[in-house]
Amino acid sequence: MHKPLRSRDVRASNENLVLNLIFSQGSASQSSVVQQTGLKAPTVFRIFSKLEQEGFIRSCPDAVVGGSSGDTGERKGRRPNVYCVEPTSAYAIGVDFSRLAAAVVIVNFANKVIHQDSMELRRADDRESVLAAVEGLIQTAIHKSGVDPDAFLGIGLASPGVVDTATGQVLDYRRIQGLSGYSLRDHFEARFSMPVYVHNNASVIAASAYHYGDALEVDSLLTVLVRSGVGAALITHGDIFLNGTATVLELGQTTLSPESVERVAQDSDSLEQMVAERPMLERLQQHYTVQSWEEADQRLTAVEVSSALYRERLAIGAAIRNLHHLFHPEAVLLVTRFGVLSSVLGDAIRAALPERTVIARVYDPVQACYGATDIVFRRFFAGTRE
Repeated sequence: MHKPLRSRDVRASNENLVLNLIFSQGSASQSSVVQQTGLKAPTVFRIFSKLEQEGFIRSCPDAVVGGSSGDTGERKGRRPNVYCVEPTSAYAIGVDFSRLAAAVVIVNFANKVIHQDSMELRRADDRESVLAAVEGLIQTAIHKSGVDPDAFLGIGLASPGVVDTATGQVLDYRRIQGLSGYSLRDHFEARFSMPVYVHNNASVIAASAYHYGDALEVDSLLTVLVRSGVGAALITHGDIFLNGTATVLELGQTTLSPESVERVAQDSDSLEQMVAERPMLERLQQHYTVQSWEEADQRLTAVEVSSALYRERLAIGAAIRNLHHLFHPEAVLLVTRFGVLSSVLGDAIRAALPERTVIARVYDPVQACYGATDIVFRRFFAGTRE
């Protein structure tokens, strides 16, 4: 049974609506907010006054409404009083990690990155080692940024595996021992005394591309992330596709050519046993003397890698074609950590899916973490600030 809304709840909702609007557009005048929200002018005036008093917004005489010089809704001859967010009023931390690496950014309330860092995780296959490295990265970021810990709205954490976004628990991830069934939210909230919001890393990268990056002009985006495994995420009209509160599309666990029913039930012939960094490197090493993907990225051409990875290209193309038939995304974004691999697998997906836009990019830790901070801000605007 839903509780009736109190006037206090309505006021808080309206304040969050207005603040989110100014945050998203960069700047706004009171009259433009009235036009966009339908709120009455006295209500908007009260909200602007309260937000300015709280330090979230300030007058910006040289700014234009929404970052453009279009119609402001003010009477001709009268320059609107434009407000923008106060960058130092609040901050968010964004983290992305896998078995291979971890990265962190801190952004201010103007959505600008003020600190970034990343690190490789060598021989870190257990939960304690990985999380200790991530903790150290966050602690160093907070210290170097010089931001008062009380000014942080929270931490957005992009994790591998199936994630329950409500509880912050990793429901299933087998490549880091002890991570399955573990609550990352409880772990990091206990250590940093601030809200922690956990999501799947492919979903965070997809959301970042949709809202800020390569996919600004599309309504639906399927993102495929190839690292130590193969993850995927679907964004439709700005929303991440979930099963209730759990992330979905663990593409790497799917099977294309099963050998038996028993092996299907055990995920023994999964896609990521063929299309992931390690198995593809091993295949490449059958043809060329390279010790790592870093070396292959520097020494080999896309043509050479493509010829060596013929089966892998067919597999990723078929897998994405299958997802296309299920979800019909407007565009596909492929992300790997290496330019030559993104080029080769991107071309394979284009060949399998000629009727759709396919974007191939190299993993950008800042962009991934940027998407994680976006989760913090969205949760902040969805709640109350009291």
